[in-house]
Amino acid sequence: MTVGTRIRSLGPFAPLAVVICVSCSSASPAANGTDAGPAVAKGSPGDSGGGTPATSLDEGGASATDDASSGVGATGEGADSSAGGGPVAACPASDVGNMALGTDTPDATGTAVAAITYTSVGATGSYDQVVSSTMAPSCVANTCNKTPKAESGPLVPFDEEMTMVFSGPMDLYQVAAYAPASGGYSRVGYWDRCTTEGLAFVGNKHWYTCGGDVQSYVSPDGTKESTTPVQFAGHLDPGVGVNVMSSTLCTGTTAGSDCGFSLGLALHGFKGDAAGSKIFATKFRMPIGNVTPAYWILPAQVVRTAQYGCNCRGEGGQGGCGELDVAEVLGGNTATPAHPMQATTTIYSFQGVTNGGGSYFQRPVYETATFLVIFDAPSQSIALRRLGATDFDFGTAIPTATVSGWLAQAGTTRKMP
Repeated sequence: MTVGTRIRSLGPFAPLAVVICVSCSSASPAANGTDAGPAVAKGSPGDSGGGTPATSLDEGGASATDDASSGVGATGEGADSSAGGGPVAACPASDVGNMALGTDTPDATGTAVAAITYTSVGATGSYDQVVSSTMAPSCVANTCNKTPKAESGPLVPFDEEMTMVFSGPMDLYQVAAYAPASGGYSRVGYWDRCTTEGLAFVGNKHWYTCGGDVQSYVSPDGTKESTTPVQFAGHLDPGVGVNVMSSTLCTGTTAGSDCGFSLGLALHGFKGDAAGSKIFATKFRMPIGNVTPAYWILPAQVVRTAQYGCNCRGEGGQGGCGELDVAEVLGGNTATPAHPMQATTTIYSFQGVTNGGGSYFQRPVYETATFLVIFDAPSQSIALRRLGATDFDFGTAIPTATVSGWLAQAGTTRKMP
């Protein structure tokens, strides 16, 4: 996915002093293979039944409620309130995704696989980091001020805080982020259609008069700005986009602060440990529509500056601070792409560009899929895995042995330049 050329709207959440939870009821799939998700019910922000304290967005890139106390560590990731590694509580509105609506048929070309691994990810190099911009909110000649940032390490530049990005048509059922912990990985953020813990759905919905849209909380359907965090419903119409950040507000919005130069709502992303090891888990379907869907991962600093403007990523093969397309159906604004059942992957960084070659993931149109993205510093690799709808329970902990098994899974291996 080329930043700057394919227009998508995105969005995050505010610090959650309490868990957002809504009453969930089962939903029947629509005839076209999509479902509308649950209605926002009591316990959601702004509802008289209680919920997260209201937090309004101001023009200075922060929140009017600047309370960053949500059980979150220095990396901007909240500790899960549950103990142990048990599965999550049942959520009928998300569990409906476990039932296939039909059979998905692989594309006639290429090779559908369940595992693609990028190796030799880390390197020594640099990219141009944004330190200031007058693209928003000032009405002066646009300038984008950058300075080189030197990088070195086993996962650079993917060792930094990252955000998950989704563009419809898509039906999301579960999302989770994990960070290394004793004995494996611990869940630091979770969402399903009934509850939200430690993360936030946001998007480029807040309008600055002269500079376009910047990050804000989003409405339950992801189509517009919300001044307070709400429970995301899970369904994205064609062309509608959101992104997922941690629920922790940045304490600064200028170069040199904890999050660096930022515009609009500034939230932390998910970094993992000091070396950048982390796991993202998502469960979704990609129904057929008049726009092709995608799931990709960006550095959090890209969306905090200007995802489609002044940022450290750049366009095309420039790479910069990085981008990982996990499952993208190529085609853009068309109902008839050349390969509608191929969900392709591409990775960009200052090292260069690498893709899956002739391998792709089967697009989950009728059969819901779980995608795992494992950023593994010890092996200097990023492993992408496609599992079945019920092959992963999104529990509070993942044992080391389970992660090792995923990393050892046979599949396609692609080496970074």
